Amino acid sequence: MTTVEEKISDVSPEKTDSKEEIIQIPIHTLNIKRLIELDACTRCGECLSWCPVYDQDSREDIVPRRKIIDFLKIARSQNGFLAKIMKSEKIGESFKKVIRSLFGYQEVTEEQIKSFVANLYECSTCGLCEVVCPAHIDTVSLWEDLRRLIVSAGYGPLEPQKVLRKSIMTYDNPWQQPRTGRTKWSRRAKKDNLITEEPREIIKSKGKVLLFFGCTASYDANVKQVAINTINILEALNIDYGVLGKDEKCCGSVLLRMGDPEHKRLFQENIDQFNSLGIETLISSCSGCFKTIMQDYPKVGKLNFEVLHTVEYLARLLKQDKLKFLHTVNRTCTYHDPCHLGRATGGFDAPRLIMNSIPGLKLIEMPRNKKYSRCCGAGGGLKSGYPDIQNKMAQRRVKEAEESGAKELVSCCPFCYQGLQVGISSLGSDIVVKDMSAYIAESLLGYDVFERADEDAAAKKKKKEEAQLSGEDEKKAEEADSDG
Repeated sequence: MTTVEEKISDVSPEKTDSKEEIIQIPIHTLNIKRLIELDACTRCGECLSWCPVYDQDSREDIVPRRKIIDFLKIARSQNGFLAKIMKSEKIGESFKKVIRSLFGYQEVTEEQIKSFVANLYECSTCGLCEVVCPAHIDTVSLWEDLRRLIVSAGYGPLEPQKVLRKSIMTYDNPWQQPRTGRTKWSRRAKKDNLITEEPREIIKSKGKVLLFFGCTASYDANVKQVAINTINILEALNIDYGVLGKDEKCCGSVLLRMGDPEHKRLFQENIDQFNSLGIETLISSCSGCFKTIMQDYPKVGKLNFEVLHTVEYLARLLKQDKLKFLHTVNRTCTYHDPCHLGRATGGFDAPRLIMNSIPGLKLIEMPRNKKYSRCCGAGGGLKSGYPDIQNKMAQRRVKEAEESGAKELVSCCPFCYQGLQVGISSLGSDIVVKDMSAYIAESLLGYDVFERADEDAAAKKKKKEEAQLSGEDEKKAEEADSDG
């Protein structure tokens, strides 16, 4: 298990002389809203009652209110009025001694900064603390801005998270996979008869809808159902769509969440690429990609198209009678609201509208749903920095799903799919994780493409074995005749 001491050791500012003055955290780059929010925290502790990370690691230091207290301590020690007096070479040591005695002034140590950084990154930026905060502090943006300051000072991100950054800079994805591998899944899917044709390339199709897969759906073979089912849905509905294929890059969400300034460059490159396509709508089945492109990209550059989660786009078609579910899907499921689709953008209704419209599909809500939904822990850099905490968070959510009595746990995000699967595997749970695209595709096509592909493969194998067995019998018969 990862210890706090190990994580503190992961925080290493770039300097060689131990006697050198502690690096300043550039608090002056925070806007006035963030400064007000830091001062607005009432220390009430409501966040403590709801934080899904604290639920698995009950240390006061990781609670939102404590992070604010600790950061203000660092900021005042480095930038406050007393700090300026204590750092002034014009003021004598005797007077500084009086200041220390009267006001209890203490310079912040590097160890304290490292401890704060480790605690700052032990967070999935799920936004639940923002929902319950009586002072309405925009905690997610606050944590991301504080991480930005920490990175600019050379104290972050954590060592395991630096691997993600390097991979994105090198391969345009966080999974250390070559750019050419981004479309490998579609070639394999066509070979396995999971899709009839490979996705249309937007450059050739000039489609009005751009389907942005995201890195997880493109590279993780365990999450292939998301991309495959989405393509089958769009083809069945004859949507005028296209994909970027090998030209698709990471959306940059992971860089933003970790506080890396390189996210702005990647954002702008993607914005320029998207705007040049002449599309009307961009859709994504990844809640993280969707939230980032829809909410965060406009802070860097203007988008000349609409951004929707794939489920929202399909819900719109459903309302317009352009999507009709003709086939029954006899399954019982419970729904996990992704943080980036739900709390971050308010996308609670579209998934439920879809599920309630599919004949035969029974939805059982968990007690913690919609804006109070438990986070699976996969986002915000938590999974890479604190995999053991993410595992425990996923297990807690899976147990809640099991208690609902549902047989399947469905969501609308490949990242959540990954995160929840970790919990299922650790628990040895019988519950099956699904992406909502699976239900939609099954109701449209009348069958599950993966089940049919398995059945076809089994039938071919059986036929081959029977042919081999028949050939062996004939050979034995021939040998018997020759002996006779």
